Amino acid sequence: MMKKIRTLSLIFLFVSTLFISYGAVSAGSRSIDTEVHSVIINEAYYIGYDIFTTITVTVQTDSKTENYYLKVTLINPLGEEVDVVLHIITSLETLTLEFIFYNYATEAGDYTVEATIVTNDNGWFVVTDVLVFDPPGGGTEGDPYVGIRIT
Repeated sequence: MMKKIRTLSLIFLFVSTLFISYGAVSAGSRSIDTEVHSVIINEAYYIGYDIFTTITVTVQTDSKTENYYLKVTLINPLGEEVDVVLHIITSLETLTLEFIFYNYATEAGDYTVEATIVTNDNGWFVVTDVLVFDPPGGGTEGDPYVGIRIT
């Protein structure tokens, strides 16, 4: 159990320090609009005991650096949660990330993936998307961990 907690702590440390930067920073402010802030879980599926999730984040940047947090939560049928939090700094308007929850499909039943972006640029703003799916579950192949790929 301690090994799992330590492994997840190291993964969280790595993930929470992920820094994505592209372009130059410029001063100015913008108003927050729900039409230009979105987080969409494109898909969630499984292969063996691995859960694959593709998430697209769209935030209007207007050639400025955008600073926000992305929280992805996987909830298993027993109600146990795994959270991954990324601090993202980018000038890209759209960012697509693939999350792989290795060895997490261990219980039969509905799994829930929640993706939330949070920003405090001109006031707090939060947008969440939720997807529920049912991998077969049943067993474990090793210690669980999370992989992230920018696509």
